[in-house]
Amino acid sequence: MKKILFPILLFGQVLNAQTGLWLDAGLSKKWTKTQTSGFEIGNRQQIGVGFDRLYLDLSHSYTLIDGLKLEGAYRAVLNEKGDQLVLAADRFSQRFQLGFQLSMLDAFDFGPKRLDLSWSSTQQWSIQTGQQTSSIWRNKLSMSYDIKDFPLSPCVSAEHFYRWNANVVYTPTEVLVTGATVQWRYFIGTQIELPKKQNVKVQIGLRSRASGMQALGRISYSVQL
Repeated sequence: MKKILFPILLFGQVLNAQTGLWLDAGLSKKWTKTQTSGFEIGNRQQIGVGFDRLYLDLSHSYTLIDGLKLEGAYRAVLNEKGDQLVLAADRFSQRFQLGFQLSMLDAFDFGPKRLDLSWSSTQQWSIQTGQQTSSIWRNKLSMSYDIKDFPLSPCVSAEHFYRWNANVVYTPTEVLVTGATVQWRYFIGTQIELPKKQNVKVQIGLRSRASGMQALGRISYSVQL
């Protein structure tokens, strides 16, 4: 009986959660064999509620060896107030990231070339007026397969978010800071190859946080210059 009830309750909880719709578009430029820069603009909505956030993202990566890239990124974010787009200092936040991405099959020259299995590890800091600086360690496993002579490339990913300063307790003599897992995020979908180095990625996902589970839909457009 438990095996039947648990999936039903879980599905009901996901349906009752506010569904997120993420739309983003980006372009990238490969300067050399080892260095690539990117620019992205994104809009996140809560279906049935409205605006969630708008962001601009700048990134750069450097290929250290085959299969291993060092990555850095900066993001400027305008967050919601209620469900409205409001231009105010306390709605603006900044995010900085440093990390690496390891394409494991490429690094160890193992497996089919069309299959990509990657692990990315990123340290992230977020700053917003009136809010505690957030320090998060993100680890993501992703897998994709480029089907020969076919425009679709299926992909799947799972990501863990660990916040170093999730709990802050003030005592008469010291400040106690402890970390905790704050989020899991899962996606499944496909990348659609288009002419002139363009592609569209369509994904559905699930986000698990202390506040509950949330269904996600994401559509991403990108072009390589």
